[in-house]
Amino acid sequence: MTSANPALAQFIRSIPLFSLVDDADLNDVLRLFRPVELSAGDVLFGEGDPGKAMWVLGEGTEVSVATTAGQNRPVVVAYARKSDVVGEMALVDDGPRSGTAIVTQSGPAHQIDANEFQAMRGAFVPAAFKVLRKISVDLCARLRHTNERIVPSGNAGIETPPLPRGPRPTKEMVDRYPAFKALPAVVKLALAAKLEVIELTEMSPIFAEGEKTDGAYFIVEGEVSVGRNGKTLANLPAGTMFGVVACIDAGVRSASCVATGPATLLKMSDRDFDQLFVAGHRFAFQIVDLIARQLVQHVREANMMLPLPGRPSGIARTSSKPVEKMLPAAPSEADLDVISTELEVESSLSIELELDLTDFNAEAEPLG
Repeated sequence: MTSANPALAQFIRSIPLFSLVDDADLNDVLRLFRPVELSAGDVLFGEGDPGKAMWVLGEGTEVSVATTAGQNRPVVVAYARKSDVVGEMALVDDGPRSGTAIVTQSGPAHQIDANEFQAMRGAFVPAAFKVLRKISVDLCARLRHTNERIVPSGNAGIETPPLPRGPRPTKEMVDRYPAFKALPAVVKLALAAKLEVIELTEMSPIFAEGEKTDGAYFIVEGEVSVGRNGKTLANLPAGTMFGVVACIDAGVRSASCVATGPATLLKMSDRDFDQLFVAGHRFAFQIVDLIARQLVQHVREANMMLPLPGRPSGIARTSSKPVEKMLPAAPSEADLDVISTELEVESSLSIELELDLTDFNAEAEPLG
C-alpha cells in the first residue's frame, strides 16, 4: 500500500517498536503519528501520572527518565535519543508512570495518543496488535535485565520433577480463570483444546531458573512464588499468568516458580503459546493484549525493586496484581476464525459448534 507520507513511513520503518508492522498495515500506524516540537525543560510526564501518550524522538532530541521510587532525590535511569520511544507502556494501559520524563535537548518528535491507539485495539485493527507483540517482546527483555539488576542469576538448586499430567479443562474450569470467563463459548472450546489442567496437592516446584521452557501457566487457584538465586521476587495470586517470558523470547527460565501449597493451574505448551501469540484472528489479538498488560504490571512491580541509592535491592513484592479482564469483544461470527487455526475438528464437533453459535446475535448458517 502506498503511503501518503513517504518520509514518515521510512522513519517509522527505522523504529524497532514498529518492526512487525508490514506495508499493508503501515497507513494505520501513520494515522497515529502527530508531529510536535519539544523544548528543553518540557516535562512529558511525571512519576505516578497516568499514561496518556508516547513519543518517538527525532534528530537531536534527547529525553531523560528519572525515578524516585520512594527516595528523596530522583535518579536518572535512562536517556532516549533519535528513533527511541518514550512512554510506550501508555499504549498498553493507563497505569501510573514509574518515572519522570524531561526533555534535555530540544528537537522534533512524534506523539501517539494512547486513546487513539486503544480505539484501534478495540476495533481489532491488526497493526495495533503487531505493535503490542513487539512491546511484549521488549518488555520480556526489560524484565530479564531488571531482574538481573535486582538479584543476579544463579543456581538455586531446585529440583523440578515432572508435573502430574492432567486432562483438558472443562468449560467450567476455563471460566474459573477470570480473564477467560467472558469469552464466547466457541472460543472457550478452542482454548480448552490447547490447555491442560495441573492439580497440585502440596507445595511443589513447577520449573527452575535456567531450565528450558515447556509452556506458560495460568493460576486458577492457589499461589505461586517467583524466586531468583534463592530470593523471592513475587507471590502470584489466582488470576495471574507466569512463564510467558521464556515462551515469547525462547530463552531459558529467568526465575524459579514454586506453588506455595495446593494449587490448580492451566498449562499451555510453548508450541501452542507461540502459535497463538503470532496468529492473526481476533482471539489471538485478545491473548496478545492480555499478555502485554500482565507484562507491564510485572515490569512496574520489578521497577519498584530496583537498587537505588539508600535502598537495598531484592525487596519482595507481596503480591502481583492480576489482569482480570480481556479486551472486550461482543460475540461475533469472526470468533469462528479461531477454529481453523486453534482446534483440530473432530467428526462430532459440528453439533457442539452449532449449539455454540447461539452466542452470536446473528442468524448462523448450518456448519454441515
